[in-house]
Amino acid sequence: MNTISSVVGFTKTMTDDNEHRIVDFDLPFIDLNIHVYTENAKYGAMGVCEGQINAGDVAFFQKANLKDFVFKNASAGSNTKIVCIATVPNALVSQAVK
Repeated sequence: MNTISSVVGFTKTMTDDNEHRIVDFDLPFIDLNIHVYTENAKYGAMGVCEGQINAGDVAFFQKANLKDFVFKNASAGSNTKIVCIATVPNALVSQAVK
């Protein structure tokens, strides 16, 4: 029996205070959990990164493209760790796990 989606995960530690994408390719997802560790993080779209997720929190999103999300440290000099866990259509899994 074929399943329609698989789970993929990505992690990134922000080592500077610039905006960063987690992935640099289109990755539409069904569900996305964003876990923030060590320090607070800002998130949003490129140039409009003003949403905030506090360290230890998880944010949940549905039906969007992970490439459209950017993250940065909420405070200058922090090194926050972002972990994204997403369910993606099986047809896109091979591109996600290159």
